[in-house]
Amino acid sequence: MTKDFKKMLGSKRCYIFDLDGTIADTERIHWEAHNIVLKKMFGIEVDLDHIYTYLGKPESVFLKEIEKDYGIDIGGPKGKGYEKYVKERNKIAEKLILSSSSPFPFMKEILSDTFGIQIALVSAQNRTLIRKMLSHWGIAGLFSEINTFIVDDNKSKPFYYDYILTDVLKNADPSEVILFEDVNKYLQEGKKRGFVTIGIQNGFGKEKIEADYVIDATKEEFTLI
Repeated sequence: MTKDFKKMLGSKRCYIFDLDGTIADTERIHWEAHNIVLKKMFGIEVDLDHIYTYLGKPESVFLKEIEKDYGIDIGGPKGKGYEKYVKERNKIAEKLILSSSSPFPFMKEILSDTFGIQIALVSAQNRTLIRKMLSHWGIAGLFSEINTFIVDDNKSKPFYYDYILTDVLKNADPSEVILFEDVNKYLQEGKKRGFVTIGIQNGFGKEKIEADYVIDATKEEFTLI
């Protein structure tokens, strides 16, 4: 990490993190689990182009989109199928993630020096699995329960960006906030608010990440693009 970049990080008041594909290369693992279950139950696999349209959305939302896109009925007549599907998907994802994933090397470097900086996590992932992931990686202490915001059917990631800025930080200057993300539409939402944006190019999907700074997560060392 360069001295200038490290100085920039240290001058800020708050970091807002996405989780999957940003802190660790877990997005592809979650979708591996989805495809295992979808193939088992319905004989389909979601292709990468479709996957990228679902990123950052609550599971309850994109499952309905998958039903529409692929002409299947996951929920069944009484919606009980969703519970069965999510339970099976979570079980597979947890096993894969806890056995084979860890934070990106550069993320460990960033998280090792956050004294005095407010840390927030905004994710559409299952809270129980988030807790297990962070604990397994040894960074659970940085992301307290009150600063972990779960995107649901009625709220979006940008909603939480505004909430953090006005309520958690008490109307801080947006330039004091850094947003770490791996999806352009959310990086653009951060830029609209005046945040410094750090995009993570992780090799998952075809989108070229656009942000104030872009980190190449496919490299072993800290590499800005």
